[in-house]
Amino acid sequence: MSGEEQEELTLKSFEELSFFDNLALFYLCNESPPQTLALAFLVGDKKVCGSMLGVMDPKRRAYVHELMAKQNEAPEEKKKAAAQGLLIIADGLITRNLIRKQGKFYYGTERAGA
Repeated sequence: MSGEEQEELTLKSFEELSFFDNLALFYLCNESPPQTLALAFLVGDKKVCGSMLGVMDPKRRAYVHELMAKQNEAPEEKKKAAAQGLLIIADGLITRNLIRKQGKFYYGTERAGA
């Protein structure tokens, strides 16, 4: 029995993902379902979205673009929920020490044996 209460997320907004280095963004993209990425990219900061698309492999990037086109008419609350979901996934990566915070910046940590 842990008795832990719901902790506050480390990241407060989608724009904070702009402080992630490429390895941290790579981990976040790989941990996130393509559907979530596509919906979040429709409402997220364009520079952040471009950086995230840039670290994806070409096949996954094309698939996410395809999903974005299909989901363009999705309800706004669904898109915002997806963006919030990315923050939750990022927080999980921080908790698992795959991403570390240093000042206001976030860095992906090299995996052992990688």
